[in-house]
Amino acid sequence: MAQLSEQDIKVMLENFRQGKTTHEELDLLETWYLTYREEGTGNPDMAERLAAVDLVWAKLENEHRPVKRMAKWWSVAAAAMLLLSVGGYFVWQAVQVPVITVSQLAGTKKDIAPGTNKATLTIAGSGTVALDSTKNGIEVHLGDLTYNDNTRINAALTTNTKMLTLQTPKGGTYRLVLPDRSVVWLNAASHLSFPSSFKGQKQRQVELSGEAYFEVAKNKAMPFIVKSHGQQVEVLGTHFNINSYDDEPLSRTTLLEGSVRIGATLLKPGEQAENNGTSIKTIPVDVAEVMGWKNNYIVFQDEKIESIMRKISRWYDVEIVYEGTPPADDFGGRVNKRAYVSQVLKKLELTNKVHFKIQGRRIIVTK
Repeated sequence: MAQLSEQDIKVMLENFRQGKTTHEELDLLETWYLTYREEGTGNPDMAERLAAVDLVWAKLENEHRPVKRMAKWWSVAAAAMLLLSVGGYFVWQAVQVPVITVSQLAGTKKDIAPGTNKATLTIAGSGTVALDSTKNGIEVHLGDLTYNDNTRINAALTTNTKMLTLQTPKGGTYRLVLPDRSVVWLNAASHLSFPSSFKGQKQRQVELSGEAYFEVAKNKAMPFIVKSHGQQVEVLGTHFNINSYDDEPLSRTTLLEGSVRIGATLLKPGEQAENNGTSIKTIPVDVAEVMGWKNNYIVFQDEKIESIMRKISRWYDVEIVYEGTPPADDFGGRVNKRAYVSQVLKKLELTNKVHFKIQGRRIIVTK
Protein backbone atom coordinates (compact mmCIF):
# COMPACT_ATOMS: atom_id res chain seq x y z
CA MET A 1 0.00 0.00 0.00
CA ALA A 2 1.30 3.48 -0.88
CA GLN A 3 2.18 5.54 2.15
CA LEU A 4 -0.49 8.11 2.97
CA SER A 5 0.19 11.37 4.73
CA GLU A 6 -2.23 12.76 7.28
CA GLN A 7 -3.19 15.45 4.74
CA ASP A 8 -3.93 12.77 2.08
CA ILE A 9 -6.28 11.02 4.48
CA LYS A 10 -8.06 14.21 5.52
CA VAL A 11 -8.63 15.13 1.87
CA MET A 12 -10.12 11.68 1.15
CA LEU A 13 -12.36 11.91 4.22
CA GLU A 14 -13.62 15.30 3.13
CA ASN A 15 -14.21 14.03 -0.43
CA PHE A 16 -16.23 11.16 1.00
CA ARG A 17 -18.39 13.49 3.08
CA GLN A 18 -19.10 15.53 -0.07
CA GLY A 19 -19.88 12.44 -2.17
CA LYS A 20 -16.84 12.96 -4.41
CA THR A 21 -14.83 9.86 -3.42
CA THR A 22 -13.58 7.73 -6.31
CA HIS A 23 -13.60 3.92 -6.05
CA GLU A 24 -9.81 4.01 -5.78
CA GLU A 25 -9.95 6.53 -2.92
CA LEU A 26 -12.61 4.49 -1.12
CA ASP A 27 -10.43 1.37 -1.29
CA LEU A 28 -7.46 3.37 0.00
CA LEU A 29 -9.56 4.81 2.83
CA GLU A 30 -10.81 1.39 3.92
CA THR A 31 -7.31 -0.09 3.67
CA TRP A 32 -5.87 2.78 5.69
CA TYR A 33 -8.44 2.24 8.41
CA LEU A 34 -7.57 -1.44 8.78
CA THR A 35 -3.81 -0.75 8.83
CA TYR A 36 -3.66 2.64 10.52
CA ARG A 37 -0.89 1.56 12.90
CA GLU A 38 1.56 0.65 10.17
CA GLU A 39 4.70 2.74 9.87
CA GLY A 40 4.18 5.68 7.53
CA THR A 41 0.40 5.66 7.79
CA GLY A 42 -1.26 8.90 8.84
CA ASN A 43 -2.98 8.70 12.20
CA PRO A 44 -5.74 11.27 12.81
CA ASP A 45 -7.42 10.86 16.17
CA MET A 46 -9.72 7.91 16.92
CA ALA A 47 -12.91 10.00 16.92
CA GLU A 48 -12.29 11.12 13.32
CA ARG A 49 -11.44 7.58 12.20
CA LEU A 50 -14.60 6.13 13.71
CA ALA A 51 -16.83 8.91 12.45
CA ALA A 52 -15.47 8.45 8.92
CA VAL A 53 -15.89 4.70 8.96
CA ASP A 54 -19.44 5.01 10.31
CA LEU A 55 -20.25 7.10 7.25
CA VAL A 56 -18.59 4.58 4.93
CA TRP A 57 -20.53 1.71 6.45
CA ALA A 58 -23.85 3.54 6.35
CA LYS A 59 -23.34 4.00 2.61
CA LEU A 60 -22.12 0.47 1.96
CA GLU A 61 -24.93 -1.06 4.04
CA ASN A 62 -27.53 0.69 1.88
CA GLU A 63 -25.79 -0.43 -1.31
CA HIS A 64 -25.30 -4.04 -0.22
CA ARG A 65 -28.71 -5.70 -0.42
CA PRO A 66 -28.97 -9.22 -1.83
CA VAL A 67 -31.91 -9.63 -4.19
CA LYS A 68 -33.78 -11.50 -1.47
CA ARG A 69 -32.71 -11.81 2.14
CA MET A 70 -32.14 -15.38 3.13
CA ALA A 71 -35.01 -17.15 4.79
CA LYS A 72 -33.80 -18.92 7.87
CA TRP A 73 -30.08 -19.54 7.58
CA TRP A 74 -30.40 -23.13 8.58
CA SER A 75 -32.57 -23.92 5.55
CA VAL A 76 -29.85 -22.56 3.28
CA ALA A 77 -27.18 -24.50 5.13
CA ALA A 78 -29.24 -27.69 4.95
CA ALA A 79 -29.69 -27.30 1.21
CA ALA A 80 -25.99 -26.59 0.71
CA MET A 81 -24.31 -29.14 2.93
CA LEU A 82 -24.78 -32.55 4.49
CA LEU A 83 -23.61 -32.86 8.07
CA LEU A 84 -22.15 -36.27 8.88
CA SER A 85 -21.02 -37.73 12.19
CA VAL A 86 -17.65 -39.46 11.94
CA GLY A 87 -16.04 -40.97 15.02
CA GLY A 88 -17.68 -38.48 17.36
CA TYR A 89 -16.67 -35.44 15.25
CA PHE A 90 -18.82 -33.49 12.84
CA VAL A 91 -17.38 -32.69 9.42
CA TRP A 92 -18.78 -30.81 6.45
CA GLN A 93 -19.38 -32.90 3.34
CA ALA A 94 -18.50 -30.55 0.49
CA VAL A 95 -20.15 -32.45 -2.40
CA GLN A 96 -21.61 -30.03 -4.92
CA VAL A 97 -20.70 -27.00 -2.83
CA PRO A 98 -18.45 -24.78 -4.97
CA VAL A 99 -15.53 -22.80 -3.58
CA ILE A 100 -15.92 -19.12 -4.42
CA THR A 101 -14.11 -15.86 -3.75
CA VAL A 102 -15.32 -12.97 -1.62
CA SER A 103 -16.16 -10.90 -4.71
CA GLN A 104 -18.22 -13.77 -6.13
CA LEU A 105 -20.14 -14.06 -2.85
CA ALA A 106 -20.91 -10.36 -2.40
CA GLY A 107 -24.44 -9.28 -3.26
CA THR A 108 -25.74 -12.81 -3.86
CA LYS A 109 -28.36 -14.85 -2.04
CA LYS A 110 -25.52 -17.07 -0.80
CA ASP A 111 -23.97 -14.25 1.20
CA ILE A 112 -24.14 -14.94 4.93
CA ALA A 113 -26.29 -12.61 7.00
CA PRO A 114 -25.18 -11.32 10.42
CA GLY A 115 -26.52 -12.56 13.72
CA THR A 116 -29.80 -11.47 15.28
CA ASN A 117 -31.64 -11.57 18.60
CA LYS A 118 -31.68 -15.32 19.30
CA ALA A 119 -31.63 -17.17 22.61
CA THR A 120 -33.17 -19.92 24.70
CA LEU A 121 -34.11 -19.90 28.38
CA THR A 122 -33.78 -23.13 30.34
CA ILE A 123 -35.65 -23.41 33.66
CA ALA A 124 -34.35 -26.15 35.93
CA GLY A 125 -36.91 -28.94 36.08
CA SER A 126 -39.27 -27.25 33.62
CA GLY A 127 -37.58 -27.46 30.22
CA THR A 128 -36.34 -24.95 27.65
CA VAL A 129 -38.16 -22.05 25.99
CA ALA A 130 -37.11 -20.67 22.57
CA LEU A 131 -37.27 -16.90 23.01
CA ASP A 132 -38.93 -14.59 20.50
CA SER A 133 -36.41 -13.30 17.95
CA THR A 134 -38.51 -10.17 17.37
CA LYS A 135 -37.74 -9.14 20.96
CA ASN A 136 -34.28 -8.25 22.22
CA GLY A 137 -34.49 -9.07 25.91
CA ILE A 138 -36.24 -10.61 28.89
CA GLU A 139 -36.85 -9.61 32.52
CA VAL A 140 -37.10 -11.80 35.62
CA HIS A 141 -38.94 -10.00 38.40
CA LEU A 142 -41.05 -11.09 41.38
CA GLY A 143 -41.55 -14.55 39.99
CA ASP A 144 -42.64 -13.35 36.55
CA LEU A 145 -40.93 -13.79 33.19
CA THR A 146 -41.57 -11.10 30.59
CA TYR A 147 -40.00 -9.73 27.44
CA ASN A 148 -38.62 -6.21 27.55
CA ASP A 149 -41.95 -4.88 26.17
CA ASN A 150 -43.80 -6.47 29.15
CA THR A 151 -45.22 -9.36 27.08
CA ARG A 152 -45.59 -12.40 29.34
CA ILE A 153 -43.48 -15.47 28.61
CA ASN A 154 -45.41 -18.71 28.80
CA ALA A 155 -43.16 -20.34 31.37
CA ALA A 156 -44.17 -20.32 35.01
CA LEU A 157 -41.77 -19.93 37.93
CA THR A 158 -42.68 -21.42 41.30
CA THR A 159 -42.15 -19.66 44.61
CA ASN A 160 -39.12 -21.86 45.18
CA THR A 161 -35.85 -20.49 43.81
CA LYS A 162 -34.99 -22.13 40.50
CA MET A 163 -31.86 -21.90 38.41
CA LEU A 164 -32.32 -20.44 34.95
CA THR A 165 -29.89 -20.37 32.03
CA LEU A 166 -30.05 -17.83 29.23
CA GLN A 167 -28.11 -19.15 26.25
CA THR A 168 -27.30 -17.54 22.91
CA PRO A 169 -26.19 -19.65 19.93
CA LYS A 170 -23.59 -18.61 17.39
CA GLY A 171 -25.11 -15.67 15.57
CA GLY A 172 -27.30 -14.68 18.53
CA THR A 173 -27.41 -12.00 21.21
CA TYR A 174 -29.90 -11.13 23.97
CA ARG A 175 -30.45 -8.79 26.92
CA LEU A 176 -31.43 -9.84 30.44
CA VAL A 177 -32.73 -7.96 33.48
CA LEU A 178 -31.95 -10.02 36.58
CA PRO A 179 -34.23 -10.26 39.66
CA ASP A 180 -32.20 -7.52 41.43
CA ARG A 181 -32.65 -5.24 38.35
CA SER A 182 -29.05 -5.65 37.23
CA VAL A 183 -28.83 -5.66 33.43
CA VAL A 184 -26.76 -8.10 31.35
CA TRP A 185 -26.08 -8.07 27.61
CA LEU A 186 -25.09 -11.53 26.39
CA ASN A 187 -22.88 -11.85 23.30
CA ALA A 188 -23.01 -14.70 20.76
CA ALA A 189 -22.25 -18.32 21.78
CA SER A 190 -22.57 -17.52 25.49
CA HIS A 191 -24.66 -18.60 28.43
CA LEU A 192 -25.45 -17.17 31.85
CA SER A 193 -26.88 -19.20 34.75
CA PHE A 194 -28.66 -17.36 37.57
CA PRO A 195 -31.39 -17.92 40.21
CA SER A 196 -34.96 -16.76 39.66
CA SER A 197 -34.66 -14.82 42.93
CA PHE A 198 -31.82 -13.57 45.15
CA LYS A 199 -34.13 -13.30 48.16
CA GLY A 200 -32.66 -14.83 51.33
CA GLN A 201 -29.19 -15.22 49.81
CA LYS A 202 -25.99 -13.66 51.15
CA GLN A 203 -24.72 -12.81 47.70
CA ARG A 204 -25.95 -12.48 44.13
CA GLN A 205 -24.09 -15.16 42.23
CA VAL A 206 -24.22 -15.93 38.49
CA GLU A 207 -22.08 -18.10 36.20
CA LEU A 208 -20.92 -17.03 32.74
CA SER A 209 -19.44 -18.84 29.77
CA GLY A 210 -18.67 -16.60 26.80
CA GLU A 211 -18.97 -12.82 26.84
CA ALA A 212 -21.32 -10.44 28.66
CA TYR A 213 -21.54 -6.82 29.71
CA PHE A 214 -22.95 -6.14 33.19
CA GLU A 215 -24.55 -3.07 34.74
CA VAL A 216 -24.93 -4.20 38.34
CA ALA A 217 -27.54 -2.72 40.68
CA LYS A 218 -25.91 -1.38 43.84
CA ASN A 219 -26.45 -3.35 47.04
CA LYS A 220 -23.65 -3.08 49.60
CA ALA A 221 -25.22 -5.76 51.76
CA MET A 222 -25.24 -8.34 48.97
CA PRO A 223 -22.11 -8.54 46.77
CA PHE A 224 -22.54 -9.54 43.13
CA ILE A 225 -20.36 -12.48 42.06
CA VAL A 226 -19.63 -13.62 38.50
CA LYS A 227 -17.96 -17.02 38.13
CA SER A 228 -16.36 -17.69 34.76
CA HIS A 229 -13.66 -19.99 33.41
CA GLY A 230 -11.57 -20.44 36.53
CA GLN A 231 -12.07 -16.96 37.98
CA GLN A 232 -14.44 -15.14 40.29
CA VAL A 233 -15.27 -11.44 39.87
CA GLU A 234 -16.74 -9.66 42.90
CA VAL A 235 -18.53 -6.30 42.71
CA LEU A 236 -20.97 -4.19 44.72
CA GLY A 237 -22.36 -2.04 41.91
CA THR A 238 -20.53 -1.26 38.70
CA HIS A 239 -20.31 -1.56 34.91
CA PHE A 240 -17.93 -4.13 33.46
CA ASN A 241 -17.39 -6.60 30.63
CA ILE A 242 -16.18 -10.20 30.84
CA ASN A 243 -14.85 -12.12 27.84
CA SER A 244 -14.37 -15.72 28.92
CA TYR A 245 -14.88 -18.09 25.99
CA ASP A 246 -13.55 -21.63 26.29
CA ASP A 247 -11.66 -21.28 23.00
CA GLU A 248 -9.87 -18.07 24.02
CA PRO A 249 -6.44 -18.28 25.70
CA LEU A 250 -7.30 -15.60 28.29
CA SER A 251 -10.28 -14.47 30.33
CA ARG A 252 -10.52 -10.68 30.05
CA THR A 253 -12.41 -8.53 32.55
CA THR A 254 -12.72 -4.84 31.63
CA LEU A 255 -13.96 -2.20 34.07
CA LEU A 256 -15.96 0.77 32.80
CA GLU A 257 -17.26 2.23 36.06
CA GLY A 258 -16.89 1.50 39.79
CA SER A 259 -14.54 -1.23 40.95
CA VAL A 260 -14.24 -5.00 40.77
CA ARG A 261 -11.99 -7.52 42.46
CA ILE A 262 -10.56 -10.67 40.86
CA GLY A 263 -8.71 -12.58 43.55
CA ALA A 264 -6.24 -10.08 44.98
CA THR A 265 -6.44 -7.80 41.91
CA LEU A 266 -8.53 -4.64 42.18
CA LEU A 267 -9.40 -3.01 38.85
CA LYS A 268 -9.83 0.71 38.20
CA PRO A 269 -12.04 2.13 35.41
CA GLY A 270 -10.30 1.82 32.04
CA GLU A 271 -8.29 -1.22 33.12
CA GLN A 272 -8.51 -4.81 31.94
CA ALA A 273 -7.46 -7.94 33.84
CA GLU A 274 -6.03 -10.72 31.67
CA ASN A 275 -6.27 -14.08 33.43
CA ASN A 276 -4.42 -17.05 31.93
CA GLY A 277 -5.50 -19.42 34.68
CA THR A 278 -2.35 -19.08 36.74
CA SER A 279 -1.72 -15.34 36.90
CA ILE A 280 -3.52 -12.04 36.33
CA LYS A 281 -2.05 -9.14 34.36
CA THR A 282 -3.61 -5.65 34.48
CA ILE A 283 -3.37 -3.37 31.44
CA PRO A 284 -4.96 -0.06 30.37
CA VAL A 285 -7.42 -0.40 27.46
CA ASP A 286 -9.63 1.68 25.19
CA VAL A 287 -13.00 0.90 26.75
CA ALA A 288 -14.91 2.04 23.66
CA GLU A 289 -13.07 -0.53 21.57
CA VAL A 290 -13.66 -3.33 24.10
CA MET A 291 -17.38 -2.51 24.13
CA GLY A 292 -17.67 -2.41 20.34
CA TRP A 293 -19.58 -5.72 20.26
CA LYS A 294 -22.38 -4.27 22.41
CA ASN A 295 -22.57 -1.17 20.23
CA ASN A 296 -23.03 -3.10 16.96
CA TYR A 297 -19.42 -3.39 15.84
CA ILE A 298 -16.91 -6.18 15.41
CA VAL A 299 -13.69 -4.66 16.70
CA PHE A 300 -10.12 -5.75 15.89
CA GLN A 301 -7.63 -4.40 18.41
CA ASP A 302 -4.25 -5.14 16.83
CA GLU A 303 -5.21 -8.82 16.77
CA LYS A 304 -3.94 -11.91 15.02
CA ILE A 305 -6.15 -13.28 12.28
CA GLU A 306 -7.02 -16.35 14.40
CA SER A 307 -8.58 -14.11 17.07
CA ILE A 308 -10.51 -12.13 14.46
CA MET A 309 -11.83 -15.27 12.78
CA ARG A 310 -13.10 -16.61 16.11
CA LYS A 311 -15.22 -13.48 16.41
CA ILE A 312 -16.47 -13.88 12.84
CA SER A 313 -17.24 -17.55 13.46
CA ARG A 314 -19.39 -16.72 16.49
CA TRP A 315 -21.31 -13.86 14.92
CA TYR A 316 -21.96 -15.41 11.49
CA ASP A 317 -22.15 -19.04 12.65
CA VAL A 318 -19.54 -20.24 10.18
CA GLU A 319 -16.75 -22.79 10.24
CA ILE A 320 -13.20 -21.46 9.92
CA VAL A 321 -10.36 -23.48 8.37
CA TYR A 322 -6.82 -22.45 7.44
CA GLU A 323 -5.01 -23.25 4.23
CA GLY A 324 -1.35 -23.15 5.10
CA THR A 325 0.15 -21.09 7.91
CA PRO A 326 -2.00 -18.12 9.01
CA PRO A 327 -0.45 -14.67 8.42
CA ALA A 328 1.51 -13.38 11.41
CA ASP A 329 0.41 -9.75 10.96
CA ASP A 330 -1.74 -7.80 13.41
CA PHE A 331 -4.99 -6.24 12.21
CA GLY A 332 -6.72 -3.17 13.64
CA GLY A 333 -10.10 -1.69 12.86
CA ARG A 334 -13.82 -2.29 13.22
CA VAL A 335 -16.76 -3.21 11.00
CA ASN A 336 -20.50 -2.90 11.42
CA LYS A 337 -22.15 -6.00 12.91
CA ARG A 338 -25.08 -5.53 10.52
CA ALA A 339 -22.81 -6.17 7.53
CA TYR A 340 -22.95 -9.38 5.54
CA VAL A 341 -19.92 -11.61 5.88
CA SER A 342 -18.58 -10.71 2.41
CA GLN A 343 -18.31 -7.07 3.48
CA VAL A 344 -16.27 -7.98 6.55
CA LEU A 345 -13.96 -10.28 4.61
CA LYS A 346 -13.50 -7.67 1.89
CA LYS A 347 -12.24 -5.15 4.44
CA LEU A 348 -9.65 -7.62 5.68
CA GLU A 349 -8.60 -8.52 2.13
CA LEU A 350 -7.95 -4.85 1.37
CA THR A 351 -4.87 -5.08 3.60
CA ASN A 352 -3.45 -7.61 1.11
CA LYS A 353 -2.20 -9.59 4.09
CA VAL A 354 -4.93 -12.22 4.06
CA HIS A 355 -7.46 -13.65 1.59
CA PHE A 356 -10.48 -15.92 1.81
CA LYS A 357 -12.38 -18.57 -0.07
CA ILE A 358 -15.94 -19.52 0.82
CA GLN A 359 -17.57 -22.94 0.60
CA GLY A 360 -21.13 -22.84 1.88
CA ARG A 361 -20.81 -21.84 5.53
CA ARG A 362 -17.09 -22.61 5.60
CA ILE A 363 -14.55 -19.79 5.33
CA ILE A 364 -11.07 -20.82 4.18
CA VAL A 365 -8.30 -18.44 5.28
CA THR A 366 -5.30 -18.08 2.97
CA LYS A 367 -2.41 -15.66 2.58
